[in-house]
Amino acid sequence: MEQSVSRRGFIGAAIGTGAAAAVGTPAFARGDDERSSSGSVPRNRRGMQLWSMRRLIDEGRQTPAQLFRALGRMGYTEIEKFTTWGLTVEQFQRALRDAGLRCPSGHDGPGFPATGNWEPGYRASLEYSVAIGQKYTGLAWFSGDAAPYNSEATWHALAQHLNRAGAIAREYGLQFFYHNHDFEFVNRFNGKPAYDILLAETDPDLVKFELDLYWIVYGGESPVHYLAEDPARFPLYHVKDRTWRDRPNDQDWEDTGPGSIDFPDIFRAGDAPRVDKHFIIEHDWPLLSHPNDQDDAEYLTAEVSVDYLRNVRF
Repeated sequence: MEQSVSRRGFIGAAIGTGAAAAVGTPAFARGDDERSSSGSVPRNRRGMQLWSMRRLIDEGRQTPAQLFRALGRMGYTEIEKFTTWGLTVEQFQRALRDAGLRCPSGHDGPGFPATGNWEPGYRASLEYSVAIGQKYTGLAWFSGDAAPYNSEATWHALAQHLNRAGAIAREYGLQFFYHNHDFEFVNRFNGKPAYDILLAETDPDLVKFELDLYWIVYGGESPVHYLAEDPARFPLYHVKDRTWRDRPNDQDWEDTGPGSIDFPDIFRAGDAPRVDKHFIIEHDWPLLSHPNDQDDAEYLTAEVSVDYLRNVRF
């Protein structure tokens, strides 16, 4: 079994010049099983959504390259981007390579509702995504101010927008996806969640779904229900946990593992032969779980969470 790296140890080694050697050959280069049908999370499918770690870069505590090396040393093999932090393609590629990571997916847009001539900017983002090795690209969120969540028309229009975005992404060899929050399930029409409109009115070949496991549970629906219906429609998970007790003044985000969500049951429902899955850790604000660790909160969250992916069985 892989050994967990101590907090101080991996921070120091990851920032140092010897970090790349410490990571070793990436799992995906060693021919590890790329499917999740073995009842465990393959080593080369353990990912981190960089939104979880943004404070480290935004506050100047780490450069992207230093952060990538830290994640690689901890046992992550994949990251999911939400921004490029101004890195050129070559700089992003180098940071991935030095850390022993790959970036198979990203939250790249396009925004909704679409305004003006949005396609050229979207195509430029797809060119960047292809260059750094992505396989998936998706829309993470849209504002209810510009497109009211409680209007059924919003969801029909969104479905068509996703189809168009998916068709463009396919031109670049990318698979498009949509990432949920809770409002897709809280808002209901004819007795069904708005999410069901997206599933029904998008082309299954053009539009897949990244299932955020915290937000669907928070929205009152069962991920098991959706996964059992069509596991192949959901190639990516945001593996985000929920506290056992509600926080009265904050969101109930928790490190993956210690929380209340039954991930083995969910993973089992989505497991199927020849269906590839990516298990992407996300915690929107790790300081909620580690309020007394201002310096290390994100690293503590990352280590606890990858350790869970390493050991969970389903």
